[in-house]
This record gives sequence, structure tokens and C-alpha cells, in this order.
Amino acid sequence: MLEGLEVTEVKLHKLENNFTIGSEFYSKFYVHLMDIIGKCHYPSKRLDAVCPLITDGDHSAPNYKDNGVLFLLSESVQNGYIDDSIYRYISPETHAFLSKSALKEGDVLVTKTGICFGKSAVVPVGFPEANTSAHVGVLRIGDSSINPYFLSTYINCKYGYHQFRRRGIKATRPEIKLVEFNDIQIVQAPSDIQQQVAEKILIANQKRIASQQLYTSAETYLLECLGMADFAANPDAYNIKTLKESFLETGRFDSEYYLPKYEDYIELVHSYPNGYDLIGNVCDIKDNNFTPFSGVQYKYIELANIGKSGEITGCDIQDGENLPTRARRLVHQGDVIVSSIEGSLDSCALVTDEYDGALCSTGFYVLQSHQHNPETLLTLFKSLPIQNLMKKGCSGTILTAIGKSEFEKIPIPLIRKEVQEEIAKHVQKSFELRKEAMQLLENAKLTVEAVIENGGGNLLIYNKLQAGALKEWNKAVWSLFTEIGITSYIDAKAPIVSAYKKLSNSFLKSGRLDAEYYQPKYDHLFSELKRFKTKTIKQIATPSKSIEPGSEAYREKGIPFIRVADLSKFGLSEPAVYLDELEFKDTIRPQKDTILLSKDGSVGIAYKVDEPVDVITSGAIVHLNITDKEVLPDYLTLVLNSAIVKLQAERDAGGSIIQHWKPSEIEEVIIPILPMANQIKISEMLQQSFSLRKESKRLLQEAIQIVETAIKEN
Repeated sequence: MLEGLEVTEVKLHKLENNFTIGSEFYSKFYVHLMDIIGKCHYPSKRLDAVCPLITDGDHSAPNYKDNGVLFLLSESVQNGYIDDSIYRYISPETHAFLSKSALKEGDVLVTKTGICFGKSAVVPVGFPEANTSAHVGVLRIGDSSINPYFLSTYINCKYGYHQFRRRGIKATRPEIKLVEFNDIQIVQAPSDIQQQVAEKILIANQKRIASQQLYTSAETYLLECLGMADFAANPDAYNIKTLKESFLETGRFDSEYYLPKYEDYIELVHSYPNGYDLIGNVCDIKDNNFTPFSGVQYKYIELANIGKSGEITGCDIQDGENLPTRARRLVHQGDVIVSSIEGSLDSCALVTDEYDGALCSTGFYVLQSHQHNPETLLTLFKSLPIQNLMKKGCSGTILTAIGKSEFEKIPIPLIRKEVQEEIAKHVQKSFELRKEAMQLLENAKLTVEAVIENGGGNLLIYNKLQAGALKEWNKAVWSLFTEIGITSYIDAKAPIVSAYKKLSNSFLKSGRLDAEYYQPKYDHLFSELKRFKTKTIKQIATPSKSIEPGSEAYREKGIPFIRVADLSKFGLSEPAVYLDELEFKDTIRPQKDTILLSKDGSVGIAYKVDEPVDVITSGAIVHLNITDKEVLPDYLTLVLNSAIVKLQAERDAGGSIIQHWKPSEIEEVIIPILPMANQIKISEMLQQSFSLRKESKRLLQEAIQIVETAIKEN
């Protein structure tokens, strides 16, 4: 009955931390940890005795600049080093005003907030002028017997790190208050051990820097091979458009830029000759929760399953008891589902007979209308005016969304019946062609690779059907825009800008309405790529999707769960959460040469796994397994991390607070294929880079081990 419980007895005179009596503070783990420190033969000192100055950065919201003085964030401080790729800039005047937190060589930095607070690094010799945020503690050593690299390594080892964790506040955003720093006990190891630790850290950082330089050299070599070393990401900041095509100028969801135009969109809807009404009056919102039955299989639709043209591209099939808690909306044929999450508002879809009785996430509104047919309702919600008015209604902090009350107040035009019939005809034709295309592939049992390798009639028919489906969808959308007067609205409102594209070469071809999608820098990129042999990602690799188990599945121990924040082009960091080994035993794991590519949030981060890893990645990370012998894994990874793909990701996923790069968009990313000799040279440079980084990491770990062993053995 009492299994798993523990009891610790502490005498009153031994209470720490101003007589703290919290049970977790005196758990057996922490009591044993402090007992080892207390019994160590080396002397220990309070941190405030070692560091007369313990402070932190600016608590206000600084006004960031495009250049100036480096401003470090909590994420900038890693175990043993400062990640100089994560920073902001502040003005020299602000830096001078924030003199308290102006960094000096030898300062020891400690993260104060976030899931992994308690990481530490030293400001090295030669580090540029910098300041830091309130989320970072700054320790300035006043005791000549303590080496800063030893102190930082001590904080990173279990004897220091867990002292910080013990004194931290476990809240939505965990943190440790600055006042708690004072009581941290620092073991003073002999100077020779401290020096040994410092040397390892310095060598480790030298190897890490050399690794970065090699990686940069590989990137530079790649661009030189492509003749793009001087490629300008933005050669022309202006576009030239006809008045009709300048409609594309208003297709973004950037609220700061478009807030002044919200009234114009409302006026546009209000001026529709056939009238308008509010969504709450026009639509029935089906928001009752449905509890799945155990032992019954359900199709589960989430944001990642929504295609560009309002189609559901797939689903997850699971037993009711295994579904995430957000799988609570029951949908039926003819329903329209609309995302409520800012950054994914355009994820709208029509529920077809294939998904009748499926479940979708509570992040969707499930709608039916007595005024509009489903096809018109879908097209309206993907239209520019309604998308912008939904954007206007969004609120929140970390996860911004539009609430039901705001959603119901959005005005929507009452489209004429004959126009609805025309829209429905094109949408239905689009869905039929797409279904026929997918059925063709299913019947032939062709994977993407087999289609590419075999070519021939089936591939040609498939591509033709898909292109036809997209064109029919775009015709439906354009019929709506013409009906509600967007073209005349553009003529009156659009600024004179500087690019030229025909309707057939823009909207009807791509289905995209945002001006940024057609910026000259993208045309310039694709023009440059035409000089080389190219393939799309779907021709090179097979993409696989992982899972999104939900926070209720998170554990403190088990299988490491890697999220985008734990992924960088240099590797995987220690995750903050884990998953149950038994429950997720069949979930895919990265294998040798699997490339992990982020598609949500910080999109376009790629890392190649050198050997099978027993971790589970979130659904925001795609697994790419190369099937094309013309492409080496290291080479593809470098290209994915380069400006070549970054620009394509920016074009596809831009315009949202939380970016979302759809799998269908990732598959169409264009990759230049260099000769094998060039790929081999690039791969060798990258392998040397990662070898140095691995050696750097080993040295950091050895330094920590020296400190822990010295304390434990004494």
C-alpha cells in the first residue's frame, strides 16, 4: 500500500534554506546528495562567499535592434559553452544603461528559468561586448582560489545542478530565484584538479569552434560548387504586380503589418450585394465533446493531416483508449473543420465519406451551415477576408487561438445560390481527381520511389490528375473572390508595387495568395537552381511521421522524447521529458543515416543520425530515409540546412507566429544534385566537423566526471 513512498527524518537545527520544511526539499535523493558534499574532505563554501557579485540581466522588455551589442538569452547558455548562434541585439545606449549585467571575461552564467534551468557556462576570453536577460544569472568570482571553468563545471555536474533544481520553483515555467543562489554549496577542489578541468573545457570549446568552422567551410564549398557563393537572399525588396495580382499583397497573416486593414476587410464583406451575416448565425458549431470507447478503433484527424486545397490527406488509426485527450470532436460527411490555432488558421477541410464518424482535435471548429453548401463554406473559410478576420480575433500568449465568442462574431457574405453551385462543381471535381489519383497509386501499390524509378504511364496519369485537381480547386476559389468583389477591392486598395505575374502563373498554378510567396528572391533562387540537375525530396527520400502523444504522456524517466527545441543541425540535446517504454514500444526510432527535419516552429533544422538511437521524436519532426543512391546522407543534410532550402521553407511556411511546414510542401523541396566527387568531399568535411564536436562533448563530460569523482572519493 505504501510502495513508492519515502520518509526522511531531519532534526530542527539542521533545517536549511531559512527553515524550509517542504517534503521534496528533503527527499532522500537531495539529503544523500548534500550528505556527500558535507562529508567531502575538500572544503566547501557558500556561493555568495565565492562570488561577491551575483546578479541577473534586465527585467524589462528590451527594444531589440538589427545590430549593436549582443544580448544573450536563456537558450544561449548551454552546458559548458555559450551558443553564439542564439542571441539578440540591443543598442550601445541600452547596454550602457544596463551596466549591472554587462558581461566580463570570466563571468560564470547560469540559466534561471525554463525546464532545464541550472545550465552554466563561462564568458571566454575574447568574447564580444555583451549583456544578458533576466533569465540568466551572472556570477562574478572574487575568490582567487576558484577557477571560473571549475565553478561552471561544478554547477553542471550533479552536485551543483541538483542543488539548483532542489531550490527551484516547479511551476508552468520553472525557475530559481536569484536569492536562492547564495546558499548553493561549492566544493573547493585542489588547484591542480581545477586546472585540469579548465584545460579540458578550453580544449573542448576549441574543438567545438573548429567543428563549426568546418561546417561553415562545407556550406561555403557547397555554395561555391553551385556557383551561389554571392547569392543575395533578397536582391530586390519590391514587387511589380498588376492591380488584380496585387491581391496577393494582402494574403499574409502578419497582424502587426495588417491590423490597419482589418476594417477594410469588414467593409468588403459588408458591401457584398447579396448581404452578410455572422458566423454564429450562419453556422452550427458542433463543439460537444465525444468520449471514445475503449477497444473501438477510430480515425483521428489532426492539423498535420490537412492539405492545401481543403482535403484530408490522412489520419491516425488508434483504439479509443490510446487516443490523445484532444481527440474529442466527432465529425460526419459534409462537415467543414476549421483550425482555431493562429499560424494554422488556413488548415480547413471538408469531411468526405471516407472520414464519416472520425474524430478530430479540439483545435478545430466543426461546422455545418444552413445558408451555404459545404464546398462554399470551406472556400469561404480559406478566403483572404475571413482568414484575416479570424487572425484579428486571435488572442493568447504561448499558443494563440481564436475563441468561440470571437469566432461567432465574424461577418461572412451570403453567397448567391448559383455561385455556390459553381463553386461546389469545381471543388467536387478537384476532390474526385485527387481521389482518383490516390486510388491509382494504391491500386498499383507504388511507393513514391517506385513511381519515380519506374516512370511510365501511371506516373504521368497520376501527375496529370493531381495538377487537374489543384486547378479545379483554384478555379473554385477564384469564383468566390470574383463574386464577393475582391478584385475591385484590390483595384482600389492595392499599392503600386514592383513585380509582374500572370494569374495563370501565380494563383491558379500554386493556390497561394500571399505576396511574400512570389518575392523576387525566390524566383532568383529557382533560376539559379536550373543550372544544375535537381530532384525533389520525395524523389530522394521516404518521409516518415512520428507521434504527438500530448503532455499527459510525459514522464520523468523512460524513452527520451525529442522535440524541436532539442534538435539542432549539430545533434540532439538531452530532452526535458520522456515517454513510457512499454506504451510506445512500437513507435518509430531514428535508424542509421535517418535525417531528422523539423517542420513546425523552427522549421528546416536537419540532423543526420549516425547510428540507431533509442529515442522518440515529436510529430513536428519528419524522418527522412534516403532511397536514392545518387545522394549521400551528409550531403543532403547540409543542403537541407543551407540557404537553398531555408528560402524554400521560408516561402512555404512564412507568415505565421508558429510556423508550419506541411509534409506535402517538404516533399516538393528542390535539391541540387552535385557530382558524387563533390558530395564525397562535403561528407568528409562534415564527418570531420562532427568528429571534433563529439570529441569536444567527450572532454566536457570528462571534466564533469573529474569534479564528481574528486568530491565522491574524498
